[in-house]
Amino acid sequence: MIKSRVLGLGFIVIAIGIMAVVSSARSEDSKPKPADKAAIVNGAPIDRAEFDGELLTVQKAVLGYGKPITATQVASIQKEVLESMVRREILYQESRKAGIKPDENAVDKELKALKQQFANETEYKNELSRRNISEGILRSRIERNSAVQQYIERQFAAKVTVTDSDMVSYYQSHLDLFKQSLLLRVSHILILTDPKWEEARKQEARRKADQIMKDLKNGKDFAAIAREQSDSPTRANGGDLGYIKAGQLEKQFESAVLALKPGETTDLISSEYGFHIFKLTEKKPETVLAYENVKDKIKQFLREEKAKQEADLFAKNLREKARVEILLN
Repeated sequence: MIKSRVLGLGFIVIAIGIMAVVSSARSEDSKPKPADKAAIVNGAPIDRAEFDGELLTVQKAVLGYGKPITATQVASIQKEVLESMVRREILYQESRKAGIKPDENAVDKELKALKQQFANETEYKNELSRRNISEGILRSRIERNSAVQQYIERQFAAKVTVTDSDMVSYYQSHLDLFKQSLLLRVSHILILTDPKWEEARKQEARRKADQIMKDLKNGKDFAAIAREQSDSPTRANGGDLGYIKAGQLEKQFESAVLALKPGETTDLISSEYGFHIFKLTEKKPETVLAYENVKDKIKQFLREEKAKQEADLFAKNLREKARVEILLN
C-alpha cells in the first residue's frame, strides 16, 4: 500500500540496491574471472552481470517515474549503483562478523512469492535460464539480502525514532498513496459457446441463455441459477467473483456493470466465449483510508526508511576504510 517516492537517485539506489532481490545473482562457490568482476570489496568480488542487472533495474525505476535519463546522467547512475553494491557488500560482511545467519523460513517464503509471479514452473525455469542463473544462485542472493536486512533491523531499526508528527506529515503529503479504488462485487453466469460449433448447437446455447434471462426477470435467484446452469468456474460460489477493481473486467463487461445499481443484472452480453450475465451485488466508491487505519503501517514504513538511511551512512563510513578495487572504466 505504501510506496517509496523518488527523493533523488541516491534514494532509489538505497531502496533497490540494499533491500530488493536483484534481477541477477552470483554463486557463493564460483570465482568469476577478472573480466566478469565489477569490483572487489575486501577480497569479495561483485559480479559484472549482477551490476548490469541492478543498473537496468534502477534505470527502469527512474524512467518509470517519468524522469528522462540524459547521456550525462548515465555515468553518474552507473557510479551510484556500483557504490550502493559496494556498501551492501560491506553490510553483508558486517552481518557475517555479527554472526547473523539468513532466516531460512523468510527465504523460503520470498522464493515462493517469486515463483508465484509466473504462470507455471516451466515459465519460472525458463526465466532463470534466460538470465543465466540457477535457483541455487537465486536462493543465495535472497539469503544474503536476508542477512543484511536482519543486520539493519538489529543495528539501526531498533534505535530509530518515528514521531506522531512524522507520521501525520507523511500521511497528509501522500494522500494519493492511501486511496482505495472503486470496488465492485460482481457475480457472473456464463453459457459457453465455441466458434467451431455447428449453428444448431450455437442456437441451443442462445435459447438456454435467453431462458435464464427470463427466469431472472421472473425473480429466480441469480446464485441458484449460476450453480445449476453456469459454465463458469465460479458456479460453485453461485457465480460470485468477489470484489474487483475498475479495469479488471473487459471493457464491454465493465461498462455494463458500472451502469448497474446494486441488485441489478445486465442484459445478455455476447462474446467469443459465449453469453454472459452479470449481477452487481455491492459498489464501494473510491475513498481515502483514514489515518487511524493506516498509521501503524506508516510508522513501520518510516522506521524502515530511517533505518536504511542510517545503515547506508554507516556503510559509507566503512567504505572509506575498506579495501575496494573498482574494475569498471
